[in-house]
Amino acid sequence: MTREYLLSLLRFDFEAGRVYWLNPPKNHPRLRGAEAGTPQAQTSGKKTYWVIRIDGKPYRRSRLMFLAAHGRFPTPCVDHANGNSLDDRLINLREASVVENARNHKTRARRIDLPMGVRLIPGSGRYQARIGFCGKQLHLGSYETPELARAAYQNKRRELFHEFA
Repeated sequence: MTREYLLSLLRFDFEAGRVYWLNPPKNHPRLRGAEAGTPQAQTSGKKTYWVIRIDGKPYRRSRLMFLAAHGRFPTPCVDHANGNSLDDRLINLREASVVENARNHKTRARRIDLPMGVRLIPGSGRYQARIGFCGKQLHLGSYETPELARAAYQNKRRELFHEFA
């Protein structure tokens, strides 16, 4: 897919993160001027992305926005800086590696009531902060409260992951 072909089919509103049909598929002329695509859940069912079908092939709207703005697809993926996979405004999209994209996630559901990166050290009543980086666990110290351990975790996260923290 080329940028020129894409721009002949769709009109992009980069500030709003929306895409509209200029030349809809031949069997759907009524879509001219309508917003293109539909939100679809990933196969894992955890995230929903806006998907647009072009010539029978599905494309994520975020990747098409990137192509329209930069003249190429993001390699290897596009990251939503604010974590909202339906927010395809150009200022929210950035090119990222798979690892960088994975670093920019929201807190995952946990069985225990402690912040991400914090665990209770059994028998001591203290809290340990630790973070995974490059396949290794980095221990950041033990603290008297979970809040202090969380602060240590967040500081190290910003240091290691920069804009993707």
